[in-house]
Amino acid sequence: MEAVEKIRFVHLSDIHFNRRAAAFGFDPDRELRRLVQRDIAEKVNTLGPMNAVLVTGDIAYAGKRDEFDVAAKWLDEVCEAAQCGKEAVLLCPGNHDVDRAVIERNQLIQDGHDAVRKGTTFYDRDMALTRRLTQTEARALFYASLAEYNSFAARYQSSFFADEHTFVWEHDFELNDGSTLRIRGLNTALLSGLADIAGSLFLGSRAWTLPRLDGVEYMVMAHHPPKWLADEEESERAFEGTARIHLFGHEHNQRVQVGRDWVKLFAGSINPHRAEPNWRPGYNLIEVYVEAGSPRRLKVDVHAREWQGNPPQFRNVEDKGNKPMFSASIDLPDLPATFLRRTAAPVANEPVPTQNELVLSTDTRQMDPQRHFRTIVYRFFRLSLSKKEEIVGHLRLAEESDSRLTDVERFKLSLMRAKERGQLDELAEMIQEQEKQ
Repeated sequence: MEAVEKIRFVHLSDIHFNRRAAAFGFDPDRELRRLVQRDIAEKVNTLGPMNAVLVTGDIAYAGKRDEFDVAAKWLDEVCEAAQCGKEAVLLCPGNHDVDRAVIERNQLIQDGHDAVRKGTTFYDRDMALTRRLTQTEARALFYASLAEYNSFAARYQSSFFADEHTFVWEHDFELNDGSTLRIRGLNTALLSGLADIAGSLFLGSRAWTLPRLDGVEYMVMAHHPPKWLADEEESERAFEGTARIHLFGHEHNQRVQVGRDWVKLFAGSINPHRAEPNWRPGYNLIEVYVEAGSPRRLKVDVHAREWQGNPPQFRNVEDKGNKPMFSASIDLPDLPATFLRRTAAPVANEPVPTQNELVLSTDTRQMDPQRHFRTIVYRFFRLSLSKKEEIVGHLRLAEESDSRLTDVERFKLSLMRAKERGQLDELAEMIQEQEKQ
């Protein structure tokens, strides 16, 4: 029987890179992260290379730049273990990725959060958020505490702002029958502040409205499960009605729930607090494909890996009947007769260029255009501020209206303009030159 081409993901959450780690002895959390890398590498040898690393929030502990700097280096190593490109990371923020000191310094931020929460109906809250995110000064306040997260996440095209492209982000993977698995990243930390409780956060209709499109199946990923949202009922209805796979973090309670039309994965924590009574670090490996036959079925296989002892090691969390893997089978509608696949064959496991490989090499130019652009974005945002400014100025990618925006927003717009104007080759050449300096 011919092997089925599967899309594979590493699903991590709640890593909690802590800038306050003790500066003596050997850091046990660092060793645990090394063991996670080792376990991923061993599983990849069995299952095959991963297509992406998905992180459902709480990358940092206090939302500080040095925490994200360490996280970036570790994620590079995770991608090496997963045998995917270092740009193949998708993120969403959690409450620990919020810099609370920014909120403490500016009462207007907390006032804005409270103005949304106090609405008596969903419509009131949705409109309160919409009004503030369409006003330049108010919008800047809402994203101020996520500034360091956004600077870090921009290299992975996973930053969040209130604009057409990044209030949520989306990324497509081609399934084995030519249909699309579309991942939507959500920002449940927008109202995260000094005292989060269940029901105090909010997504809003512009985040969870999922278009129904022929040949497109959704995966949604967010840090907080819906019960933490003031729009719990509305968001959960939208997810269960349209999205096939739901990924969440935050609760440090690794579990899999399978419904008729969906599967929900609640991640364990890579680094749960060691004072937690049920301290069990964990992560997931996910395989997705469409089963041949009629009706079409989406198959989702989950290898839930958990640190257990004795002896201490990562093991699979077993499903009922001691099955080593959770497996869901979801009926899909037939593809329309007019459906055309995007490529002649799946490109799931393209050769991965090394970090030192030229952006303009033959392999990278011929790779999937979406991945080619992601590689350029990743390398651009790893440059220093002055080098980024030099590239944008030389290629005339800036516009006068950009001056009102943060650096991250300005550069994101510049890269989109380069793509729209057919300047990606020039951009890649300049990045390559700046990397040499």
